[in-house]
Order: sequence, then structure tokens, then C-alpha cells
Amino acid sequence: MSIGRSKSVAGASASHAPASGENGSPQPQTVTLLAGATRRRRNSGLLCELQSMCKRTLRATSQTIVFPFYSKTGTTPTRAQPKPDVVPALKPAPRRMRPPAAPGRKHQRNVDAVVPPAMATSPRAEIRFPLTTADTQRYLRAQWRQVETGGRFDQAAVDRLTTTLTARLLATSAATGNGVHEDSGEKACARAIMVCDALAQATGGDPARAHDALLALLDTTSHADARVRADVLALQTALGMTAIGLDTLLAIAPHVLPQRGLAEGSAAPEIQREALRHALRAADHLLRRKPADAPGPTSLETLAALADPVLPAVERGRPGSSAAASTAPPGKAPAWLADPGNALAIKALHAANALRADPAAQCPPHLAQAYLAWRNGFDREGPGTDLPKAQQRLFKLFTYAERAARTGTAARAAAGFFGTQKSPLSALQNFGTAGVMLGHPDDEFARFTAALAPVKTQLADRLKAASTSRALKTRCAVRLAAIEQWERRMASKGLRSTFRFSSRDLETVAARARPLLSNRVALHADGSPADLALDPHRNRDAIRAEVKPLRGMTPAQLRTWADEAWRLSGQAVPEPIRANIDLVESRLAGDIRPKPGDTNAQLDAIGALVKQMPDIYDIRVSSGGTVGLGGVPSQSLAALSSHLGVPHVSVLPDGGYLQGRHAVIDIGSNQHFGHLFIGTESRKSLYGGLGGYAGWSFGQDGMANVGVSGGLRRSRDWGGPRGVTIRTRRSDDEQPGRPDAWRTTMLEVLHAARSAGPNSDAPRNAREMWGSLARRFWNDPACSINWTDSRSTTSATSGSASATARVGTADTKWGPALGATLRHVARAAHRQWDKTGNHAIDVSTHNSGRATAVAATLVEALPGIPVPNGSGHLAALSFPTQPYVGIGTTLFATQTNAALRIGRDSGRIIPKHTFRDTEFGTFKAFKQFVDTHRSEWLTALGGTDEARRRLDEMVATVKARATAGNLIMGERMQMTDEAARRLDFLFHRKQRFDRIPAPTPVQARERASIDADIRQMLASENSWRRQALYVLEALGVQRTVGLSFLLNAQSTQAVSGVRELAGLSPE
Repeated sequence: MSIGRSKSVAGASASHAPASGENGSPQPQTVTLLAGATRRRRNSGLLCELQSMCKRTLRATSQTIVFPFYSKTGTTPTRAQPKPDVVPALKPAPRRMRPPAAPGRKHQRNVDAVVPPAMATSPRAEIRFPLTTADTQRYLRAQWRQVETGGRFDQAAVDRLTTTLTARLLATSAATGNGVHEDSGEKACARAIMVCDALAQATGGDPARAHDALLALLDTTSHADARVRADVLALQTALGMTAIGLDTLLAIAPHVLPQRGLAEGSAAPEIQREALRHALRAADHLLRRKPADAPGPTSLETLAALADPVLPAVERGRPGSSAAASTAPPGKAPAWLADPGNALAIKALHAANALRADPAAQCPPHLAQAYLAWRNGFDREGPGTDLPKAQQRLFKLFTYAERAARTGTAARAAAGFFGTQKSPLSALQNFGTAGVMLGHPDDEFARFTAALAPVKTQLADRLKAASTSRALKTRCAVRLAAIEQWERRMASKGLRSTFRFSSRDLETVAARARPLLSNRVALHADGSPADLALDPHRNRDAIRAEVKPLRGMTPAQLRTWADEAWRLSGQAVPEPIRANIDLVESRLAGDIRPKPGDTNAQLDAIGALVKQMPDIYDIRVSSGGTVGLGGVPSQSLAALSSHLGVPHVSVLPDGGYLQGRHAVIDIGSNQHFGHLFIGTESRKSLYGGLGGYAGWSFGQDGMANVGVSGGLRRSRDWGGPRGVTIRTRRSDDEQPGRPDAWRTTMLEVLHAARSAGPNSDAPRNAREMWGSLARRFWNDPACSINWTDSRSTTSATSGSASATARVGTADTKWGPALGATLRHVARAAHRQWDKTGNHAIDVSTHNSGRATAVAATLVEALPGIPVPNGSGHLAALSFPTQPYVGIGTTLFATQTNAALRIGRDSGRIIPKHTFRDTEFGTFKAFKQFVDTHRSEWLTALGGTDEARRRLDEMVATVKARATAGNLIMGERMQMTDEAARRLDFLFHRKQRFDRIPAPTPVQARERASIDADIRQMLASENSWRRQALYVLEALGVQRTVGLSFLLNAQSTQAVSGVRELAGLSPE
């Protein structure tokens, strides 16, 4: 999702008033551009105000067209226009109102989804922030006496350990005069607690062993006792499980990872640091099954050598070598290591040890591939694990490209039925990007005016040039007037790829061209006029001749006129000006829509999306099928109808079950990372309800009838996409001509995958593709390969009402039907998380809302089926009417959304990539929310008069544009650096207890205490700062083909995304 963009495009054309002589006649020597060319006529008057109010009230969202076995729903993007002429209301700041209650509850549910509330509670006080030395000392003593040792060891040993921890790790923590510790002091306290936990984990809670291991770690020389050295390795392993733990390890014992003169600013230090972390992760995995009384390895190199015999002979590598060993080294691995499931960890450990020694080291292909998988969180290889699933799903991109390249109408139309032979790229072929690639409307219009301005200036210069002939001056004047008329009409109607002049437009062009030309007649030699000095009709015929061939304007036409205008001065169009025109043409008409028949064209379209998608935008394309039962015939109640005095009454038990499977590709970027998702989404829907119908017949044999119906339905939908996601790190510095780093890295990923086969062709299988990716990205921390999972549930209630009028025969009747359906979504929850990956996102959203769908349809009523031997109330079975052609839209849409988005890079929470969003579907709710937090926003914006003006202007702009139901207006809050650091500390402590399969009651209470601290930190307002106010426009197109009459078998293709319309950020 894209928010907080404040980029603008310079280049709006300047405007000047035309000059005139003393007698009032225009002078050709001072030809200038007409005034107000880019100004849109201000909406004024009661009619315009009523029109705007009606749009805001109805909030129309989408348009639907229905035919037999076919329906299409889409939203029209807001056309590019100049920024609305808004005047902030000159009113005092509103008094604080109670904020909407729903977002608060939804935010709490998001916290519950990320860290579920635990039933157990700790009897001890939780850790309180800010951490102080005194509190940390008390915590360390209580932790070892009550949790870690459980009374099994001498308390004197505990006291000695805690004293050493205090002296060696808390000595740098100094309090300020008011007793509050500086940031460095809190870091020291957090490090002491993490080391305390790691010592307990490494030594089984033995304080004497923990004391020796701590001193040995802090000492730069190797300890003589092998048992102590093994405890030191276990201590390093316990700390190295997370990024903040590794920071602690290197802070207290920097000799663990000598830098050896690595160049600053290069990727080498990060590669070496990450190699140590992943080596310690591999060691933890391998040591997990070691018996407590068995001697442990004393170093990572020793562990690698000890585990090497587990690998097949051909894969037993030599660290730092470029090929695998030809023969197996002697020896046999201990029983606790002899598990084929350890193979990936062992190979990754070899590779990590090589990178620790030299970040530029090269490894054999099998070790590089293993390290690529391991550093991205895959801990096992082989059938049934997440690694082959991710590899096969990534390779599916080539399968989708081949399917989309197929020609043949029948094959393409049938693709996706029953969820087979689907390809999301087919949706991109059919619908393009559906407007998702458009930027801010005023930015898009600024690009347009930036392309027009230099052409207008050049035409005006040709008018002033004495060397230009009268015929060419007439042509220049007409073209200048035509461009300005084009600009004016686009400013009022909205920018589009083509524009056709109306007769009134041509009259306006002619009227504007006349003042640009001289209307003086020729003079005699003595200076006396040969005729009247002024002739108002002198240029009329010439202008009319130039205006007559005008049909419309396009960027291509503008380019042609620019070439001719510069040719008059003997020059070529400057490259920047031509580039501006090309950019406008690509933005208006150059939609990315690959043609079938060429597999490479489908893959090229993916690359084009990476290059051209506006920053912090993404697009989702999907294709699939749905099957199930869609309804039950109603029962005609003849007996009941006689009591109600109407000819026909029926009730409809409404029930059904639908199941769908769709292939999904999502590509673009957000404020977290760049991404390419390739996956499959399963959708299931179960609903039930009851409906009723009453009708009256007229004419002979019931040739005509009218009826009304209504129904109530309760539904539940669930499912969610899952698949592989490639995430690339952002640089957040994109400028014209300098793309963000996520684009260049993603393009390299696509190139490596596409050239993985023989002769740099497409790969033949997933193994070839994975090998190519490993050669390029095996140790690159900027690229992450994730297995992403998600889960969505929606609970909704809908009520419908309709009226029909039909005429026809006794067997069938036709007629119009008008219907409306109100759908209330009580709760829609979505949970997305990356199970693996170096760059990970954890998302939880909770939504609610309602909308009313209205439709007008031409329908056919099928005849009822008499029930054999029917008597009493049961007379016949009747079937739902079938639509033949219809149109519809959605009105009165409203929603309230809350989202929690946590971004992690290399296991560390990134505060600038972690957000809490609050969103609304109506301007009224949005304004109430902003007014409630007005003082906070003024403070975030600087607290000046300029801050007040910017905030009021943003609210006024949102009001001017909030005329549709597909708008999302919201606030984004960004996590503070302090909160992110504290959460890293808490999640580090949590992971230790989460890995215990059967925790003791004391450990369960300790984990519950940590969970409570995390929940409190996520829910606290002090953990967040205001980052942006924004308006998003939800866009998309969906086409459904197939049967939906009792039995449901349909194929669906869709393109969707969001586009930002406005934003305000303190930065």
C-alpha cells in the first residue's frame, strides 16, 4: 500500500495577459500565452454545491454490467486534474471530541492477533521501562532464584553470578540527576538481562557454570577447560538467535568477530556479521538434540567438522573451496547429529564459516544454495518442507507465462474453470493495470502541463519572429490556441488519452487565434493606408482553413507539432522536452498489457511493472475458478396465498457453499520493501438465509405480473493467499533517473531467474532456477526469499429487496427488475505473516463496513415445476429469475479499518517500516478523527501557523475529492525508535520460551509475562508517532464467466490495487 507520498512535478505553464498598443489593438511582437490556461473554472452556485453534496452522500463505488453467463465489475480512476481550489475554513480549532470507538477496539484485536493474550500470569512484576540499574539487579536475582535454578543450586553461587553480571555488564549504566537513565544505560540493562537468559539456557540453570562461561566469554584468550569452552559456544548460540542478541554478543565480546580491515560503506561488514548470526543459528539447530551430559563442541569450526560425515560424500565441502570434496573425510558423526534432516544446517554452517573468515569467499554451488535457503529461514530441505514449495511456486511464474501466451479464444475463455489452467497474467492481458499506475491527480496533470508549456512557448516565439511567413504565423496561432483549449478542457473534465474537439471548441480556438495575429492592412509608400487601417476579418479565412482539419489532440499530435515548431527555427526538439511528451503518452495510453502468443512478452510485462510502477504502489492480478451450489428452489405456497389475498406467494430457503482457487501475482513496493508475490489463494464461502416473494398476475392467463421480494442472508467467508514472496530492500531515495534500490535488485532477480537455463534461456525446472538465484544472491542481504502465509475471515449479513414487472406467455415471462442489497460486514479479519525470509512483514487488519448494491436488470422468469401429488400448501417448485442484461453500482459505502504492520530486516524490527493505520470510508468519520487529534497533528507538523494552514488545506482537499465510495481516508502512525528497540528485546526473550515444547508452570508464567509486556508496548500511544494523513483510491476490474444458477462453475479474472490521491506528512 502507498501512503505519505509528497512528491510533486514541477513545470506548470506560466500565464500572462496579452499586450496591446495605445489604440487597443494587439501587437504581434508581444504574443504571449493566454491567461489562466491551467485554471479550472471554480465550482460555484447552488447547483454545483448540491451536485457535490449528492456525490458525497451516495458515495458510488463501482459499476457492474451483467449478461448471460457473464458479468464485469470495475471502478473508474479519478482523472488527473489541477489541485482543487480549496480555501481552508477560517474557524477556530474545534473542541476535542470523543474519537470513534471502533478503531480502538480493532487496534486491540490486531495486537491480540500478533501476540495472543495468555491465560497464565506471572506472580512477579513484569519488566518496566525505562530499565534502571536497580530494577535490573533485582530482576536478575529474582530470575535466577525463582525461575532458572528452581532451588537446585547453592544460593551463594547465584549471588556470585549476579554480582559479576552487575559489575561487568551494568558498570557503564549511570543515572542522571533525576534518577532516569540515559539511552545507553537502558541498553546496558537490556544486555544484562539477555546475557542472563542466555547463560541459563546454555548451562541448564547452573550458576557456577554460568559464572565461568561469562568470564571466559569476556576474556580474549581461550579457556583451558573444554567444558567451559563448550558452554561459551552455547552462550554465543543462545545470544545469536536474534539480531539484538548478536548486537549484545558483539558489544560485550567484540573479539568474537574480528573485522580484519573491511571497507566501510561496502556490504562486506554486513555479510560477515550475518554469517556469524546464521552460523550460530545452524549451531543451535544441530545442538538441539545433544544430550545434556554429552561433551559439546568448543567452536563453530569443530561443530562443522563433527557434523560433516552426516552429508553424502559428494556434498562434504571444504570451507572456502570452490568445489565439493571428492572423498568423505574419516570419522563418524555422533548419534545426536546423525539425522538427514540436519543436512541443510550443516551445509549452511560450512558456508557461514567461510564468509565469517572472508566475506568475499566463494563456495561450491551446493553450499551456496544451502546458505541462500538457510539465511532466509528455511531449516530443512526435501519433500514436504517449505523450501521445495517455495522453489516450485517461484518456478510457477514461467508456467503462468506459458499459459498466458496461449492463443485461441476457446482455450483462453475456459482457463481458470474449476481452478485449473489458470494464469494471473491473462488478467493483465485483458484489463491492463486498471489505473493503478496513476499517481496523484494534480501530479499527473502537472506532468501534462510540463509537456505543453515549452511547445506553447516555442509557438509563441515563432509568432514573434519576423522571418516567419504570415501563413506559418496563422498555423502557429491556431495550434497555440488549440493546445490551450485542450489544456483548459482537460483541467475541467479530467485528463484522458485522447480528446476530440467539439464544434464549440473549434469556435473557441478560432476566437483565441485571432488576437494572436496582426489585423493591420498594407500601407502606401507615403505611409497612408491603402484601405482601412484595421480589418477585423483580415485573418478569418486563413484561420478557418487551419481550424477546419482539427479533429482532436493526443500526445502523438503534440509531438508532431513540437517537431514542426522547432524545425521552423532550424533546430530539433530538445531531448528533455521530448522525454516529457513521451512520459505523458506512456502515462495516458501506454498501459502495460502483454499480447498473447509470446511467453517472453508476459515476463517482460513483469519487468515493465517493476520499472514503471510508481514508488510505494503495487498491483495484484489473479485468475481462477469457483465451484459449488448457489441456491435452493423456493416452494410455492398456494394455500397461504389465498389467505393473503394475492395470487402467488413463495418463500425461498437460501443456502449454498462455494469454493474457489485462484492464482495470484502481486508486484510493486510498499513502505516496507519491494516485493513480488507468486501464490495461490483458496476461498470458501458458506451462507444461509430466507427470502420471500409476493406477486400479482394480470390479463388473460396471467400474461403480465408484478412482484416484490425480499430476503435475509448470513454468510461467512474464509481463506487467503499463500506462496513465495521475493522482497528487496529499499533505499528510500528515488529521484528522476535514479530508481530506488528495490527496483534494481528486483530486476536482477528476474534476470537471474529468466536466464537460468542452457544458453541463458528460461530454466527447465525449479532446480536450475534456484541454482541461478544462488549464484547471484546467496550472500546478498538486500534480497530475501520468503514463504508467505495468510488467513482471512469475513462475517456478514445482507438484506435484499427487489421489484419486477414481466409480460409474456404462460411458460415464460420477461421484464425489468429493480433491486437493492444492503450488506453489513460485522467483522473482517486478515492475518499475513512471513514464515521465512530475511526481510519479513507481519500484518494484522480488522475491518467493518456496509454498502448498498443497486441494480436494474432485464430478467426472465422460468416456469414452475408442479409437485407430483401435491396437495395442501405445497403446490409447485419455482426457480429464481435469470438475468439477461443489467447494470448496477454500489452506493452508501462506508468502512472502518485498523491495521498493524510490523516490518523486520535481518530479524530486527525497523521502526520506519512498522506502522499502525486507522482508516475510514467517509469524510465525516475522517474529519471527526482528525479533529479529535488536531493538537497532536499540529505539534507533529511543527506547531506554527504554517502547520495549521497545511492541516486545514489537507482536510479541505479531502472534502473536495471525497465524492466516491472507493476512497479510503486514513492516518498512518510510525513506530518510535525506542519502542522498536524495546520490542526487539522482548521478542528476543520470548523466542527462548516459545521453543520449549513442554514448558514448566514457571516457564509458562514467564512467557505470559513477556507476552503481556509486548502487548502493552504495541498498544501504547507512546510507542507511535504520527507519520501521514492520506487518501487512497481502491481500483480494480473483475470479470466472471460461467454458470451461476443452482450449480456454480465460474472463471474469474481480476486486477486490483490502490492509488494515492492526497497526502500530508510532517517530513
